[in-house]
Amino acid sequence: MLAVKHYSIRRDAEYKIVESDHLRYNARCIQFGPGCNWSILISYHRKQERWEVRRYTGPHTCMQTLVGQDHHRLDSKVIAQHIFTMVKADPTINIRVLQGGVENHFGYKAFYRKMYLPGTWVQLMTQPWPASTDTVMFRRVFWTFPPCVEAFKHYKPLISIDGTHLYGKYGGTLLMAIAQDENANILPIAFAVVEGETKEAWLFFLSYLR
Repeated sequence: MLAVKHYSIRRDAEYKIVESDHLRYNARCIQFGPGCNWSILISYHRKQERWEVRRYTGPHTCMQTLVGQDHHRLDSKVIAQHIFTMVKADPTINIRVLQGGVENHFGYKAFYRKMYLPGTWVQLMTQPWPASTDTVMFRRVFWTFPPCVEAFKHYKPLISIDGTHLYGKYGGTLLMAIAQDENANILPIAFAVVEGETKEAWLFFLSYLR
């Protein structure tokens, strides 16, 4: 839960997750007990399709001392939410500038590896949202990781492609390109999430795979 992470970062406190699934989220202070009773229980309201705080005991009464410039809860999700508008306005923005923005906002310095994964390649395709001219919605995405690309250099120059249906909340199809070594070990090379195994979707995948 991003809101809980934001609170934890601003409070310079830490917590542990007691329970977390698609319907409930329960967290407690890492010093939960006589020293601090901070806890929160959040449940998903099916009819209203939103998360609600059902029980909250706070604030923290412990005296936590976090060592270091980074915070455990300042993860990629929190960082991505904060820098999204900055990257959208300037896709070529320097990583150091983003780090400075995160540090000014949260008071912690995000490690370089949290801000940037060298070599990772992503191509996202969106489409207009029918109800709003200012909003777009997801259509397709292609991605690959540098270790996969580097490893493929040592494999046979032959790949296989296939697709499988996604049966989660949003559906769609996962397309993959894989290779095999002499011992039949499988190496995933590239991935894409598309609307289905259509001609347009395969062209999208293969054009970036090339």
